[in-house]
Amino acid sequence: MSQLDISEKEKYPVLEIKDLQVFFHTKQKPVRAVDGVNLAINFGDSLGLVGESGCGKSTLGFSILRLLKSNGEIINGSVVVNMNGTRVDLTKLPERQMERIRGRYVSMIFQAAQDSLNPLQTIRDHLSDTLEAHDIAEEDIESKINELLIDLEIPLSRLDDRPHQFSGGMQQRISIALALILDPFLVIADEPTTALDVLVQARIIGILKSLKKIHNLSLIFISHDLGVIADITNKIAVMYAGQIVETGPTDVVFSNPGHPYTVGLLNAVPNVRKDIETLSSIPGSPPDLKNPPSGCRFHPRCPKAKKICQEKFPSFWSPTQDQIVLCHIYDPEYETSPEVKL
Repeated sequence: MSQLDISEKEKYPVLEIKDLQVFFHTKQKPVRAVDGVNLAINFGDSLGLVGESGCGKSTLGFSILRLLKSNGEIINGSVVVNMNGTRVDLTKLPERQMERIRGRYVSMIFQAAQDSLNPLQTIRDHLSDTLEAHDIAEEDIESKINELLIDLEIPLSRLDDRPHQFSGGMQQRISIALALILDPFLVIADEPTTALDVLVQARIIGILKSLKKIHNLSLIFISHDLGVIADITNKIAVMYAGQIVETGPTDVVFSNPGHPYTVGLLNAVPNVRKDIETLSSIPGSPPDLKNPPSGCRFHPRCPKAKKICQEKFPSFWSPTQDQIVLCHIYDPEYETSPEVKL
């Protein structure tokens, strides 16, 4: 059972991000990895966070838990979580308090499972150490571990094995166990199926969907695999060059994408939209986030770009209910704006 009182689920979002900016400092200009992101996740949501490599989606996930690299810094904005009805801005907390929140309220499943596991520790030690660090009663530890491993289909007979004795798929299940052992209400999964074969991916996705129901989880699923996103999420946020350019229900965005970048992503992937017969790639490359382009950041690659797109930052528009798009094509000024060539 999640620690979040279910009676509070309609009162506040589980997570609300406002105007978040995350920069990585370099010898030259800073990299604007996350630049003005606004996002809300309600209790029970499975949100897919998608975009090309380098768009900032993993940085956004790490920013929520303040697990940035040493040159990374939250410059502006808030990350507010609802903890049993109490709204707490994680950007304002001292590190000591963040250590108590990580895992217990918000946790993360990392992309490379082996990197989150200590090769010298048994699986039992990994899980029991986590529980003890958060003051879980000793008499409850064994039952909590056994119950979760059964849910994850990890044989209890392997509790005293070490990570190297497991396959990649089983290592990822152990990583999921570490993320869930303290019953968090929000889990951030950072490309958890990358580097696994298709059959193992499908099994991990199935387990995550089952655990989401059992533990009343809210989920942020970060991935470049739109097929996986279609399978596991009910909402989606599309990220480009450090900014969220489209959000909405997954089925709505996939069937009626509102942003030209989302259209390009879907056109590059087979079996996501039935009406696509020929795959195509998005022309050009993502911008340098040390020197992002003026106006809309996608305009140098956009087939619908006009002069307004080069000169003016776009507003958010809602082409359909619950769908929000950061694009000029819905702006009345767009119709009269001069054409430009890519």
